[in-house]
Amino acid sequence: MTETTTTETKEPETNADPASLAFEALREEVALVRRAVAGLAAERASIEIPDYSETLAHVARASAAAVSRLRTIAELPILNASVQEWAGAIDRTSEWTRSADRTALAAIQTQLRQAAQDVARSLESARAAEAQRQWLYWAFIGGVFAGMVFEGLVVAPVIRAILRL
Repeated sequence: MTETTTTETKEPETNADPASLAFEALREEVALVRRAVAGLAAERASIEIPDYSETLAHVARASAAAVSRLRTIAELPILNASVQEWAGAIDRTSEWTRSADRTALAAIQTQLRQAAQDVARSLESARAAEAQRQWLYWAFIGGVFAGMVFEGLVVAPVIRAILRL
C-alpha cells in the first residue's frame, strides 16, 4: 500500500480484504473530521467577542429602575382592594368626572345664552337705528315741505311787500 496526500483518496485494491477497506475509509473520514474540527477551532479563536460591559450596565440600571417602579406600583392599596372597593373607586371617579362635565356644560350654556342675548340686542339696536333713520327721513321731508309752505305763505308776501315799497 502506498500512502497518498490527505486530500486525495486511495484507489481500492482489487484483492484487498473488506475489513481493511472499511478501516481505510473510516480512517479517511476521521482525518476529514479532524481537519474540520481544527478549522472550527481556528475560526473560533479568530472571532472577536465584543465588550458588552457598558450594555450590561445599561440593562442593569434599566432593570433596577423597572424594579423600583414595580415595587411602587405593587405597594398601591388599590391592588389589594376587593371588587367592591374597585367598584366604589370607579363610582367616585365617575361621579367626579360627571360633575366636572355638568359644570363645563353649564358654563357653555351660560356663554351661549349671553351670545344669544348679545345678538338679540344687536338686532334690536339695528332695528331701532333703522326706525330712527326713517323718522329722520320723514322729518327732513316734513321740514322741507313745511319750509316751502312757510315761504309761500309768510316769507313770500313779506318779500313782495318790501320790494313794492
